[in-house]
Amino acid sequence: MSGGGFLVRAPATSANLGPGFDCAGVALELWNELEVLPAKPGAPLVELAGEGAGELPTDESHLALRAFALSAPLAGHRFRFRNRIPLERGLGSSAATVAAGVLAGLTAAGSPAGPEEALALALPLEGHADNLAPALLGGACLIWQREGRPHARRLASELPLRPILVVPGARVSTGASRRRLPASLPHAAAAAAAAQAALLGAALASGDAELLAAAFHDLLHEPYRDADAPLLAALRASPVRGQRGVTLSGSGPSVVVWAEPERVEAAAAELRQRRLEADVRPLAVAARGAHAAPLRPEERAPARVGAAR
Repeated sequence: MSGGGFLVRAPATSANLGPGFDCAGVALELWNELEVLPAKPGAPLVELAGEGAGELPTDESHLALRAFALSAPLAGHRFRFRNRIPLERGLGSSAATVAAGVLAGLTAAGSPAGPEEALALALPLEGHADNLAPALLGGACLIWQREGRPHARRLASELPLRPILVVPGARVSTGASRRRLPASLPHAAAAAAAAQAALLGAALASGDAELLAAAFHDLLHEPYRDADAPLLAALRASPVRGQRGVTLSGSGPSVVVWAEPERVEAAAAELRQRRLEADVRPLAVAARGAHAAPLRPEERAPARVGAAR
């Protein structure tokens, strides 16, 4: 990359997609950006704008800098973040941060790596492959473990149903949410859950809207997280026009309403009219994952990013 610095973009993600617990996720057109610039005397190591400004660290302990340091030294660089992904809302903000940091470090070191190599490098910092894989690969991904290594495959660059994010103001800790899950399930429930997961994989691979709508029924995690995500039950009980399913995004509290493409704007308008005390965002699937590009001269000036509502 140019000696004038470079820009890395990484997308938000929604993990699980209902029955794909810990093994499915999708990238969304909501992007965090990281500028890597040459160090300058008197300039801060880290500048933050947008989500997390004032609460995320601005030293070497920042998650992206820790990820960067896996491949390249921090010395000689400074880092400017534009964060648009809300924190602790189930939208993969930490996965985007780690994906951006890892890709930035590899870029600075001149060490290209394939997606699975980048996934293996980043996973010890992030821990959630179902967010990290789509953040790196884009599209809708399946993730699995074999012989102690994570593997991922992008099955689709777009989906036959459109996601509408419904993002409340409250936050949820992933760790606290996972503690709500049971240690085991009866065999019949596990078999039914496996069938739903298989249906999800078939729907993602085939692009069949009917299969995808049928797949959005989970038995492994969503029933146990209702207390953290009241919007999930509310929108299932009273769907909007054009809604074909609703899923918890990661551990919540955000949910994704899956709508027919031709009715997505009407569905979003109806959601807003319900005064859910949540931000309603129709989005597209991000076909591309984290990527780097040289900075143009006009991009090197400080930028302001307003915090998402």
